[in-house]
Order: sequence, then structure tokens, then C-alpha cells
Amino acid sequence: MRVLIGAVALMLLAGCASTAISVRDAKPVPPDEIYAFQSKPSGESGKITVVRDSGTVGSGCDIVVYLDGRKAAKIGTGQRATFYFPPGSPNLGAGLAGSGLCAGAAIRTISANVQPGKESLYRISGDMAGFYIGPYVDYN
Repeated sequence: MRVLIGAVALMLLAGCASTAISVRDAKPVPPDEIYAFQSKPSGESGKITVVRDSGTVGSGCDIVVYLDGRKAAKIGTGQRATFYFPPGSPNLGAGLAGSGLCAGAAIRTISANVQPGKESLYRISGDMAGFYIGPYVDYN
């Protein structure tokens, strides 16, 4: 019995957070799971790329990315999606898709930064307390 309890505790400690993945290693979101912002707007524009961590934490949960309140893509673990947007500070959000194994969490939002001709990178990560969206940091 003690061995079983020890094994379970070790598994919980090992799986407490998702694993950061580089933008180049993340797989593109399948085209049928991208819903908006795939065409460059008229005039100046920039790109927003969102990368979702890999790992088992939250892997049973589908996460939807929102831009200014509009559903933009459903992103799985280890995937990335790129969107075109006019310069400014749109709201960038992530929330549970209402499918998969998870339900009930609020959409979390941050203010993104879109500059003409540039790419802004953001990361969706998770731990046992939930998921988070924030600026992308290259850990490699």
C-alpha cells in the first residue's frame, strides 16, 4: 500500500505543469479548427502567433483562442496558430471549448500588442490550477 501511495504522489509531482514548446517545434493547428483572421486586413497589419504548451496537463481540454471577443481557433497541446490583425491592442483570450473533459472555467484575456509588419508571440500554459495565456518566452 505504501508503494502505491508513493507512486501516485510521484506521478502527481511529475505532472504538475505543462511543458513549454518552441514556436518552430509546435505543429500548426489543422485548417478546420481555425475560424478567423487568416487574411491580411487592408492597410498595415501584423501577426499574432499563439503557441500552446505540450504535456499531459490539460491535454483532455480543448482551448479556444479569441481575438477581440471573436472565436479565432481551437488549439490543441503542442500546436500553434497565427492570425493577421491591424495594428493596435486587441484583447487576446483563451477559454475552454465546451468540449473535451473540462468545463466551467472563465475565458482569460490579456491585451495583445500588434505592430505593423511584426509578429507578436503568446503562450498558453497550464498547471494543476488551470490554464494561462501570456507573452511567449523562448526557454531554449
